Amino acid sequence: MKKKVGIVVLFRLDSGGGAPKVTIDLINALNHLGMEVFLLNPFNMDYKKIEEFYGSVKIEKVYSIGGIKSFFCREEYLGRKLMKKEFQKMAKEVDFIIDIDGGVFHNYLPKGFNKSNYVIWRISCINPETSKLQNYVNSKMIIKKIIRSFSFKKQDIPTDIKVYPVDKWTEKEIIENWKMVPQETCLYQEVKTDKFISDKKKENLVVILGRIAPNKSLDDSIKIFAHGTGESPDYKLIIIGGATPDSDSYILKLSNLAKELGISERVKIIENPSFVQIRDILSKSNVLIDSQIGTSINIPPIEAMASGCIILMRKNSGTYTELLENGKYGYGFENAEEGAERLKEILRGLKEKKINNKESIKRSMDFSEERFNRTVEKILNEM
Repeated sequence: MKKKVGIVVLFRLDSGGGAPKVTIDLINALNHLGMEVFLLNPFNMDYKKIEEFYGSVKIEKVYSIGGIKSFFCREEYLGRKLMKKEFQKMAKEVDFIIDIDGGVFHNYLPKGFNKSNYVIWRISCINPETSKLQNYVNSKMIIKKIIRSFSFKKQDIPTDIKVYPVDKWTEKEIIENWKMVPQETCLYQEVKTDKFISDKKKENLVVILGRIAPNKSLDDSIKIFAHGTGESPDYKLIIIGGATPDSDSYILKLSNLAKELGISERVKIIENPSFVQIRDILSKSNVLIDSQIGTSINIPPIEAMASGCIILMRKNSGTYTELLENGKYGYGFENAEEGAERLKEILRGLKEKKINNKESIKRSMDFSEERFNRTVEKILNEM
């Protein structure tokens, strides 16, 4: 008989972004290992959109609340409280539970459920500096902030609950903020590195890839591009990523910034791209800029490395310290001014053929589907 694994996810899976992607990858890995997957999620999902973004996915059963309740689940702590009944129902029907990010539900495990069969995979930063930069600029985001202000509670994960961090940066945050020691094994996110094209002829393109939202610090990346391509005015910038509730107003802000900097004719923004669009743009691009602050390893830089792009990354991040190994496989910066100087250096090096991408391409292969599947299997064996 197939083992049944329940997955807890409180964000939408039918939208673009890193979190939905890693969840779909986990579901596919479990199916590959012969498991049946059960899903707890507050939203009614559009499976056509999921397939469009991430390919086909097989889920045996979904536990959801839908309706007006699902709106309040936008804030994770409150959402978990509201889904207690659905969680306990799922827990009675599965053998194992993998809770994405964790919180609250460890208190609701049914009597008789083996606590060692419940684990948390922490994929989100616990205390990201970028959260301080989030602008709540429309009604949806304002309401979300109000809900969070009334419901927020510091995580209270007991030390006997197994927590698997997504990388060493998150491991450090768990120790510092949750005052507990997570499992030694990091479940690094999967990137289908073999699906990207690294040997295509490059064009004079710089790319920014990720959700189009204020906490991604895209305005810093635009400033870096504007001031860093002064000697290379033939370069163009493509911003590509999933849309969020505040994307429309943020895109307007970014467009106005590009106009102020005199580069609006060289900037293009693409919302909710398909995988094929992402792959094709990365294959033609020379450089990826990521200005996020205080975050764990991000998927876009790995995809860009697999596509032969040079990475220019904020130093205060897990991507720089662990993926790029503090500059061994890419470039880093502390602020936009330094980022512009590093971009100038990169573009000169590419022009003079003093920079190549062979080692960074090789490094990206450490995040392959095969490695991810092996680690998932190892975690299941530890339950």
